Amino acid sequence: MDMSVMGFVNLVIVNVMIWVGLSYFWSFWTHKLFKPWLWLEQKKRGLIAKSVERRERRYRDRARYYSIFFAMEQVERGEVAGSFVMAGVEDSDLVGLLRGQCPEREMWVMGPMAATEVEVEHENCQGEVTSERASIDYAPEAEVRRILPEGEKNHVLVGKVGERVGELEGAVALALIDCVEYEVVLASLRKIYPLMSAGGIMIVHSYNHSWEGVRRAVDQFMAGVPEGVLPLPDMYGSVGMVRGSYK
Repeated sequence: MDMSVMGFVNLVIVNVMIWVGLSYFWSFWTHKLFKPWLWLEQKKRGLIAKSVERRERRYRDRARYYSIFFAMEQVERGEVAGSFVMAGVEDSDLVGLLRGQCPEREMWVMGPMAATEVEVEHENCQGEVTSERASIDYAPEAEVRRILPEGEKNHVLVGKVGERVGELEGAVALALIDCVEYEVVLASLRKIYPLMSAGGIMIVHSYNHSWEGVRRAVDQFMAGVPEGVLPLPDMYGSVGMVRGSYK
């Protein structure tokens, strides 16, 4: 190969490596330096639990982590009455976020808490919606119970969310729904919404074209209530809702 060609190829390779390196470190330091002002303000005041800070450093979807943190802060500042509810638990770090930052709140956590196959609606690249099997790695029961040991404020319901959500009782201040089956999401919305206190917040994860059942359940349910949803910019999409006060 001609040396001038070799030199050009080497130059291209070096520049690509430099670009990749700069991109990596820019992304790394962006996560380090550019954080939401409310998070930094609460940290400066010493109002963030140390365990919550540790989880934040390793949590991949920072936008989701901060969104849930802000939701907690809002219901705490507004003194919204009720428990925290997680319908579906794919990541035990979110259990730790809720319990670590708000140790006095009653918590209801439900889900299979093991790898589970589910029937879901999926939209392909051509816009066609099909039904298929998907394997979901839910957080192991042992991890969840380590964060939420037996106690009157901790309710750990192991099993299918669609079957266990009916056991939920009392007012709800914050609800996180992280399921992908249409029937389960809809059943969770129908059970949790009437229990929500005014000012309570609900966040539904996986609201995107890949999980058509989630999107369909949310759109169907929200069409019958006064509130609207706000899209959140996390991985795989979430939508949030603040419960209004109606007679």
